[in-house]
Amino acid sequence: MNKLSILKHILPFLFVLIGMFSYSQTQIEGTIQDSLGNPIGYVNVLLQPVESSRILAYTATQQDGNYQLNVNKIGELKVVFVSLGYSKKEIIINLNGQESIEVNAVLFEEEMLLENVNIEGERPISIKKDTIIFDADSFRRGSEVVVEDLLKNLPGVQVDGDGTIKVGDREIERLMVDGDDLFEKGYKVLSKNMTSDAVDKIEIYDKYSSNKLLKGIEESDRVAMNIKLKDDYNQQWFGNADVGIGGLDKLYQKNRVNLMSFGKKSKYYFLGNSNNIGEDAIGDVSQMIRPMRFNQPGSVGDGERASSLISLYTNVPQLKRERTNFNDSRLVSLNAIHNLSEDMKLRTLGFFNWDKNEFFRNTATQFLLNDKNFTNTEDFSLTKNKFLGFGKMDYTYDISDNQMLEYTGSFNSSDINSDSNLIFNGNSTLESLQDDNQQIDQKLLYTHKLNEKEVLLLSGRYINDKSPQTYVNNQFLFADLFEDENNIENVGQFSQNTMDFYGTEIEYKNRKENKNLIEVVVGATYRKDQLESTFQLIDENEIRIEPEDFQNLTNYEVLDFYAKGDYLYKLGENLNLTGKIEAHQLMNSLENINQVNQNQDFFYLQPQLGIRWKLNDQNTLLGSYTYSTNNASIIDVYPNNILTNFRGFILGFGKPTQLNSSNYILNYRLGNFGDKFFANASVNYIQNHDFFSNRSFIQQEFQINEKILIENQELFSANTTVDRYIKAISSNLKLKLNYSQTNFINFVNQSGQREIKNQSYSYGLELRSGFLSGFNYHVGTEFRTSEVKTLQNNFSNTFSNTDNFTFLDLSYVFSDRFNMSLNTEYYYFGNLESDNDYYFSDLSAMYITKNKKLNFGLSAKNLFDTRTFRNFNITDISTSTTSYRLLPRIILLNVNFKF
Repeated sequence: MNKLSILKHILPFLFVLIGMFSYSQTQIEGTIQDSLGNPIGYVNVLLQPVESSRILAYTATQQDGNYQLNVNKIGELKVVFVSLGYSKKEIIINLNGQESIEVNAVLFEEEMLLENVNIEGERPISIKKDTIIFDADSFRRGSEVVVEDLLKNLPGVQVDGDGTIKVGDREIERLMVDGDDLFEKGYKVLSKNMTSDAVDKIEIYDKYSSNKLLKGIEESDRVAMNIKLKDDYNQQWFGNADVGIGGLDKLYQKNRVNLMSFGKKSKYYFLGNSNNIGEDAIGDVSQMIRPMRFNQPGSVGDGERASSLISLYTNVPQLKRERTNFNDSRLVSLNAIHNLSEDMKLRTLGFFNWDKNEFFRNTATQFLLNDKNFTNTEDFSLTKNKFLGFGKMDYTYDISDNQMLEYTGSFNSSDINSDSNLIFNGNSTLESLQDDNQQIDQKLLYTHKLNEKEVLLLSGRYINDKSPQTYVNNQFLFADLFEDENNIENVGQFSQNTMDFYGTEIEYKNRKENKNLIEVVVGATYRKDQLESTFQLIDENEIRIEPEDFQNLTNYEVLDFYAKGDYLYKLGENLNLTGKIEAHQLMNSLENINQVNQNQDFFYLQPQLGIRWKLNDQNTLLGSYTYSTNNASIIDVYPNNILTNFRGFILGFGKPTQLNSSNYILNYRLGNFGDKFFANASVNYIQNHDFFSNRSFIQQEFQINEKILIENQELFSANTTVDRYIKAISSNLKLKLNYSQTNFINFVNQSGQREIKNQSYSYGLELRSGFLSGFNYHVGTEFRTSEVKTLQNNFSNTFSNTDNFTFLDLSYVFSDRFNMSLNTEYYYFGNLESDNDYYFSDLSAMYITKNKKLNFGLSAKNLFDTRTFRNFNITDISTSTTSYRLLPRIILLNVNFKF
């Protein structure tokens, strides 16, 4: 199918959208003047029902007093004009579907004794310094259930399919409630579950500092979000419960309960969730368990963890995870914040998650190699039982107005048991994997604000992380690899990666009178890894042999003493130059199973230069260059082979080494958050002077990848997004263009050097309406093309693939009591010879009772009852077609009770 054929599938959606949108579209326009005939700018113009204060649409007059307001309502309504210093004016109009109507008004000055009158100017959006405040009621459409639904209505705020919240192009750091944070980067637990009815205001903080003593001193480009509750929800317990039940082929259920209280002294949030319809109640919990805070003060040790070695993969590219997630999930979360006194605050967080997942896929992979071509087939089914428990405590003590002590301690334990039935090339293979993890994390941070311009931070961190795994496979697929071994029936591998980390830093910041910033960091980290893997050939449940080159017992110790200096130089208000230099004294010690000790002392410098140039209020240019050196990790330096999947091994590099790279970044922004036009373009070029590539030995039954060190890998990417608010149709248009290219070298099957060039590019557009009631839509399409080119001995081979994803989301609020939404997705895979078109549609409807306490709903997932989904993938050695089993059509009756 070519792109013209694809458009034939898209155009019906667009015509339906245009037809629905154009119905009863009316433009209200006019001019606002004072009693002397002078235009009045910045007057709030509101459209409301005659007998209600609910806002149906709004705008504000320009400096010349003119305004335009587009609505798709009919009937008798009122236009309200409000401006500080003038008497409010209301004009009743009657809309019957006409194209336009002119409504002019004259406002008279209002005399007020300021000492006796409290003047409040309430606007849907207001800005105070670095804070943008949204009035939540002005952005309700009637179908919102949880906070995430409400955030999707805010201009400039984007909620991705996985629940990630972004302001412009930046992900938020925190989602707080009345200034207190419960989940940090795990905020999806809150946004996916907390009722939206309690929200009064939504505040977005730009240049956010998580440490209050750093505000005004550190240079921050981070954003955070705060929810302010309505008065009716403060100082008391409230919550909601959702019960959903139904199904056609079996019983499906979706249940959720929220109970919370946000008082001045204490805040509590209790959450329970269970479902078997594929939904993830908590999102990605890794950011709660192992937070990643880049370039933030006091973040020593962030990102340090012990990696697992083997995994039974259940990834589904492109498609929503919930469509293939045959689950039976239970979640309990207990969270609290206690203000022990004016100076002390204690925050506790804990959750327990039980889940049973099933996953099914069929894959046919065609390997195209110089010396041979062959095809492997896999029919894979997996059952996974998972338990995850996590607890965290944060204690904050304000020693004085300028001194603060913070302690964070957490404990994580997970137990995952997986069993798979894999039919590989027609032969049944049974796998079992027990995958455990236990982590203890302790952190202490002391902050002393020496004066208004200087601050000193001292931090310390200890992490212990263990990831033991036990894997057994009842088939012996490695007969060609172990030719002398007969009567082998099973293989197994026990592995454990244990990591201990200690780190401490002293950080000093000094914001000069001319706003220049000096930063100095001195620190030391020590990390010790112990990696053990034992690969076994098993005969009749007895270990027959442990091949010598497939065992690992490696101790790896890294001691790093470092100092960093950073200087921000301001050339006026609009031009910033930054210079940064890091000096590291590195000491590596590697001891492996062969009792071979390797020690390395290495000193290196890491420079960085940056520029931020604000050409004017609308144009900003950012650029940076970094030369970096990264020390190889334990996953790189072990000496022998490790089994990483049922038919594949990876051979480690065997000695400590460093990888050097140069990174160039250029970014251009046109406009600012909240503007009608906002564009962001970035270019990134990375040259890895040293990188780990593979020397692969690929056979039909097994594969071994050996890590080798190669010079000069190149990565280039360019991304552009354009947002344009179109006032005439009250909609936001988003254009997206992305391109990336990677050049590297590898070796396959004793052949010579292979030069690989990977290219991918995508382009698409979205159109989202911003009507405050009635009909709304969100439509978009994206084309994605991948190309892999291999050059070897003057012979080249090229694989390419083009896919398309199109969606159309429609919602309609019929009244305050009834609303409905329909979400439709279309997928097209260009390289599939048949069955390359897929449609999905989900429907939900809600009826709200008069007191709004008890509500009823109907939801349907996968209306077309699509049971399988196929996609196509390409690499430099193979092409593959994979078919996934999907959850069937599910229809639920839902009851929501608020208390």
